[in-house]
Amino acid sequence: MTNRTRRQGATNWSAARSPPPYYEAVPSVDYSSMPVSRYSETTPLIRKEKHWKEWLLGVTVVMIFVLISVVIVDFSIRATRQLCNDPLDPDVRDRIRKEWDRELLQHDELARNHQEHEETWKTEQIAHDELLEEWNRERKAHDRQKMERERREEDERRRRNMFWVDVEPHGCTSYATREYTARLTNVPSNYNRRVEACKATPLVVHDQSYLPRTCEDNGSNGIIGTWKVNQNQPDCVTSWTDYKVKGCTSVGSGRRYIEHRLDNLQPGGNWREFSATTPVRFHGMQFSGAEESFQSVWGVYGLWEIDDDEC
Repeated sequence: MTNRTRRQGATNWSAARSPPPYYEAVPSVDYSSMPVSRYSETTPLIRKEKHWKEWLLGVTVVMIFVLISVVIVDFSIRATRQLCNDPLDPDVRDRIRKEWDRELLQHDELARNHQEHEETWKTEQIAHDELLEEWNRERKAHDRQKMERERREEDERRRRNMFWVDVEPHGCTSYATREYTARLTNVPSNYNRRVEACKATPLVVHDQSYLPRTCEDNGSNGIIGTWKVNQNQPDCVTSWTDYKVKGCTSVGSGRRYIEHRLDNLQPGGNWREFSATTPVRFHGMQFSGAEESFQSVWGVYGLWEIDDDEC
């Protein structure tokens, strides 16, 4: 297309459009009330995006700043702490000494509490051991009493069937006393407390009950018991007769002999035993037997010493 053709086309387009309005027809606009833009007329309407290198540079700068700040703060804290713990500082030494004193007091308190607890534990342990020992003693005593009671009951059941046979009186042994012997019968062969049963089984003599003085286990020949019966034994009752005043025991002694003869002494009787056990009364005095005795062809005599001013 040539320039001539272009000019001809533009002339035709201008002639074809409508004419512009009159000046007075355009409304008047007040631009003073419109908001002021923060951008100038040279600011492009479409903003350009930041380049990624600029963003990375900014992040790096921030991280370096933060790292430097952390290092500075850490150094400051360490320096301050080192200055506060300086042992050459009097305040630090005083603070450390107070901490030591406080820890020492706490340690002493703990040690004292531990010692008190240990002493309390020992006291309780001793009391517990004593109580346990007392319980053991009571238990043993109870068991022993139970066994003894059961044994006594068993012995009692067996002794009910035991009795004395072959009762024999023997000679007189002392004043008004005669010896008796008997054999215990109906004793079980497997009974291992034969002597105890003998000592616990009484014998009745002249309506009086006596326990044996001795018991002798003769095996298959039986158990023999021996008694000393001192009641209702008139044949064994001796007496003193033929009262005589004898001479002084010695010159100036103030003592005199009194003599009696022993009467009713049975044949085979022990004259010394009868002299010592036959009572007598004279001069208002009671004697259980002769102080001295002797035997002659005329009999047995007893001697006593009494006070006498004539001697």
